Amino acid sequence: MATTPKKQQGFSVIMAIFIIVVLGALAAAMLSFLAAGSESVAREIVSARALMAAESGAQRKLNEVFPPAGGTVLAGVCVDGPADNWDFGSNGLEGCSNTLASVTCRSVNVRGVNYIYIRSVGQCGPLADQAVRIVEVQARDGF
Repeated sequence: MATTPKKQQGFSVIMAIFIIVVLGALAAAMLSFLAAGSESVAREIVSARALMAAESGAQRKLNEVFPPAGGTVLAGVCVDGPADNWDFGSNGLEGCSNTLASVTCRSVNVRGVNYIYIRSVGQCGPLADQAVRIVEVQARDGF
């Protein structure tokens, strides 16, 4: 008596294809999340550098307006006029193609007391994807 081979009754091939497709979709989703995360970190770094440029510009202007002990007070340091533009790209804030601080300063006299208003705009990054941060400082003369 001859026996005939049985037909396959499982679904291993179908299950294997299903698992491969699901794992492929999961891998694609993970790569998408990783790419978005690395772009977010890069933007955060550029933003922090723009903030550091703005803070450095404000501190530099404050140092001119209120020099350290023994320093020379410069006349007309804080007058309405064009902004002071400082490039910090080669002075420690490297990594940005365009690291600038644009600082304006004005002085207001109220009842014999000078109030100083400093506005510093820090920029970092290429023009197409630039981060801009603003720092404003108010100070009072005559302590």
